[in-house]
Amino acid sequence: MIDLNRRKFLTLSSKAIALGMGGYAVDGTLKTARAASTTGTGTITDVRHVVILMQENRSFDHYFGTLQGVRGFADKAGVTLSGGYSVFDQPNGSARRYPWPFNTTSPASGQTGAVITQCDGSLDHSWSTQHAAWNNGKMDSWVSAKGDVRTLGYLTRQDIPFHYALADAYTICDHYFCSTLSATGPNRTYLWGGMIDPSGSNGGPAYDGGSESGLTWETYAEELQAAGVSWKVYQNAADNFGDNGLAYFSQFADAPTSSSLYQRAMASVPAVTGSTPNDIATAIKNDVLAGALPQVSWIVASQDYSEHPDAPPDNGAYFLNLVVQALAADPATFDSTVLILNYDENDGFFDHVPPPVPPAGTAGEFITVSGQTQPIGMGFRVPMIICSPWTRGGMVDSQIYDHTSVIQFLETWTTALGTPARCSTISAWRRSVSGDLTGAFNFAAPVFGLPSNLPAATTVISRTGTCDPLPNPSDGNAPNNLPQQETGTRTARALPYQPDANIASFQYGSKGQILVWIQMQNVGAVASRAVPLAIYANAYRSGGAWQYTVAPYSNGSNGSVEDYFNIGTGYGSGAYDLTVVGPNRFLRRFAGNVNKSGKTCGVTSSYAVDPAAGQLALYFAMTNSGTSAVTFSITSNNYTGGGPWHYAVGAGATANAHFDVVGNSSGWYDFTITISGDSTWIRRYTGHLETGDVSITG
Repeated sequence: MIDLNRRKFLTLSSKAIALGMGGYAVDGTLKTARAASTTGTGTITDVRHVVILMQENRSFDHYFGTLQGVRGFADKAGVTLSGGYSVFDQPNGSARRYPWPFNTTSPASGQTGAVITQCDGSLDHSWSTQHAAWNNGKMDSWVSAKGDVRTLGYLTRQDIPFHYALADAYTICDHYFCSTLSATGPNRTYLWGGMIDPSGSNGGPAYDGGSESGLTWETYAEELQAAGVSWKVYQNAADNFGDNGLAYFSQFADAPTSSSLYQRAMASVPAVTGSTPNDIATAIKNDVLAGALPQVSWIVASQDYSEHPDAPPDNGAYFLNLVVQALAADPATFDSTVLILNYDENDGFFDHVPPPVPPAGTAGEFITVSGQTQPIGMGFRVPMIICSPWTRGGMVDSQIYDHTSVIQFLETWTTALGTPARCSTISAWRRSVSGDLTGAFNFAAPVFGLPSNLPAATTVISRTGTCDPLPNPSDGNAPNNLPQQETGTRTARALPYQPDANIASFQYGSKGQILVWIQMQNVGAVASRAVPLAIYANAYRSGGAWQYTVAPYSNGSNGSVEDYFNIGTGYGSGAYDLTVVGPNRFLRRFAGNVNKSGKTCGVTSSYAVDPAAGQLALYFAMTNSGTSAVTFSITSNNYTGGGPWHYAVGAGATANAHFDVVGNSSGWYDFTITISGDSTWIRRYTGHLETGDVSITG
């Protein structure tokens, strides 16, 4: 979060704490002791309380790029930057720079490396610089947009052990995006209000830091109240860093102190200890023990404990632990509560996964700023961990979510309880692509009690006087190579889409025009949600990325979108190199030159049940419309052993091949197909076959 009108821009420095890593096991004894006395329906109605703690300004790669199993620094399906560079190898002036660990930088005189890592400082993250870093989806302007190589700094398990412990014990969402390419206020407006009012009819559009005030539309808290669902904000109003999103709305800001809206949203917890985090935790604990914890609670931290980069992650861990322990003061309450830990936006910190963005003209998703029509979002990935009995086990959910997903979860839950509270302001596009979080849960198999071996999280670092004087880190002594991610996989939740993409045809027109048509699909009954895809031009033309949303499978038909690209005169003169990307490492690359022999060759991928294996498989149909035989070669880049496999295809013939990727590699595949006689011709197919069941991460 940054608001240059209200906040001092700090330049800080960092170095890591050397702490040991290790696993965090489930406390089986506690589970057994309470399982016998706990009854439930095995559905979402077993949830009694939802607690939402939105912290500040950390990107997913910045916090969890090295975490085992997630889509982090080991991702081999990232977008390609201009010049053929990996998305991790970012431009840095005339040089290049990989992400680098803050714990390699030198401390300032009189400071320790531990303090430097904990005080790494904020970067600009206004609407303009967030859009500049995104660069229409190219993801190649982080250092220039943010004005500091510190954008590429990241933390490790040793630096934030409590956060990694929560991810090890519960479910982390590695495709959770903030809602808008902008600052804290707009993103928190999405959390409480479902939109930023793009039409400007209710005090908006609240698109940038400092613009989130005087808003007038009905918030989701009011929707809950109208439905008879209890709710409350736990905060110290005098020490909340301006992070209570309800205060952006006139009906709360102007509410009489005696009113229900004021008491639930604007009042402060009792001052018991004189410390904001301890007072908040005490208020939660007292309500838990008194049976007075509301059905829905929002928690707003103070600046020093918000994890804003001007404040230490250790302080955030201290506060998180206080909240967890307060909820666990009554075991029955803890065992019926969902604690959602998310972050409002990425500050200025790098993330490598392009956010889903709607096609131009999508209703409710574009505004005009300084004469330029730009997408609202989604914004970059931020951390999201869901702590509950139904999300235990160190799993990963790679479904697309954003801040409206929290509201959608509450909608689904309250509807199941018979007290439906529906948010009227979430756009149709958001609802089509952003899930309701239920994909992260297994309501039939809860694991009760606190996880064992959570770190103590007792360290508190003074931001004022300790962090404030620290200088910016320097990359002079930092390694400049691809960061290493922890090895191994995790259990992955099933996903509700099955994208595919192929070249449909080449079309030759007048005046040197040559069109390549690409068909994108969302395949089979498992594809119950729309899937956002983007097409990138790796060479021969500027522009892009081009954004698409492919509808779900419906009434026996796959969702489908087609688009064409001119590869003729001025755009490669017959040469082409295009990539289609989507969620969960989906990627297709199509490269070649229609002036060469490969113009007669084609490949179509598809998904079908292999009769011999009795399960879904990946199929390739390789066609040769030429007059001479061609050999197609399929090479496995990752996941599947063996090969390469060679297929001699005669003139006018087709050869078929299929791979049991579900049986051999838990659904994951990454193949490159080439042909004899034309080295420019390349097809790459990367992704995961969804079967409706849990799998493993890629």
